[in-house]
Amino acid sequence: MKKIKLILPLILILTLIISGCGKNNNEEPVFKEKKPVNETISIVAVGDNLLHMPVINSGKKSDGTYEYSHIFEKLQPIFKDADLAVIGQETVFGGEHLGYSGYPLFNSPSDMGKTLVNEGFDIVLHASNHVADKWAEGIENTIKFWEGYPQVTVLGINKSEEDKKSVDIVEVKGAKLAVLNYTYGTNGLTLPGDKKYLVNYIDNEKIKQDVEFGESNADFTIAFMHWGTEYSMSPDENQKALCEDMCSWGVDLVIGSHPHVIEPVEWYSSENGNEMLVYYSLGNYVSRQLEAKNLLGGLANIELKFNGERVYIHDYSFMPIVTHYNTEFSGFGVYALKNYTDALASGHGVASRDGAVSVQRFRKIVEDVFDGYNTDCLDY
Repeated sequence: MKKIKLILPLILILTLIISGCGKNNNEEPVFKEKKPVNETISIVAVGDNLLHMPVINSGKKSDGTYEYSHIFEKLQPIFKDADLAVIGQETVFGGEHLGYSGYPLFNSPSDMGKTLVNEGFDIVLHASNHVADKWAEGIENTIKFWEGYPQVTVLGINKSEEDKKSVDIVEVKGAKLAVLNYTYGTNGLTLPGDKKYLVNYIDNEKIKQDVEFGESNADFTIAFMHWGTEYSMSPDENQKALCEDMCSWGVDLVIGSHPHVIEPVEWYSSENGNEMLVYYSLGNYVSRQLEAKNLLGGLANIELKFNGERVYIHDYSFMPIVTHYNTEFSGFGVYALKNYTDALASGHGVASRDGAVSVQRFRKIVEDVFDGYNTDCLDY
């Protein structure tokens, strides 16, 4: 994966110069046979990595450091094998000196970030309603942490005003993908007046500008949205209205989270001929929430094709996943629902708060959410 960050139209002029506008016209032209391109690009994305204190403590080691591979091992090698693996990091890495904490003001060990790198994640989303929980310092410390891992594309938070004005483009197998990330808000917590640039908020004018730039400089545009109504398993009117707009602007794929539950998948089309696939919400990746519906998330699996001229969606699926923890609110792991068992479910800690769970109960939630939508994409 190659990362590109574009800001000014001047880059087009530089590209023309570098590519040979000034070479000797007396040279004999060399013609090379252009090989046909037929690349497949795999993208997997999961929802919010929501680190309540029991989740944080599940990774604590005897030397005081933390390690979280146990939360990802049941879904490997899916993440490592993907060309692009994406996760929503709901909580900040503000630093131990700010105190590790769960709800309502989250702050997580940066060792989770190290685990994300080791587990193969290429894109980490930080635009969330909890990104300002430790105020500007928490965001700035999170940015500093990720500066040590330049191979990871971090979206949704910005080091400067100039950074906010730029659009991230990742290059995979010769294809350029513009990747965007925004949140609806930060739970009423406001940033200092001179640091409003730190977070990407949903703003139609800004999104349109970013999308149009992406459309002019990339082959495919993906918008990762932190939006919707908490605990609603259906998209709300704001989500739908924004989808209509984004489709008309040129977005090709939308992947959402925030409601803490899954929502369905749907295609949009606009009058200008653009088509856009929307995963309204992948729910939580991991959490210690206390209702069965909050412990059911989704994994988006998208296969793109690149023919040398355009990138398009060739295939896609929605794989339900289950966060498991035991009756002591430990033993965290995330399983594909199709690999989860009633034997595991019988020891799930959620039973003390929301009744016994089973494979069939989780399947029923999925079926209710996708009722009236395309169920052919379900992988469960």
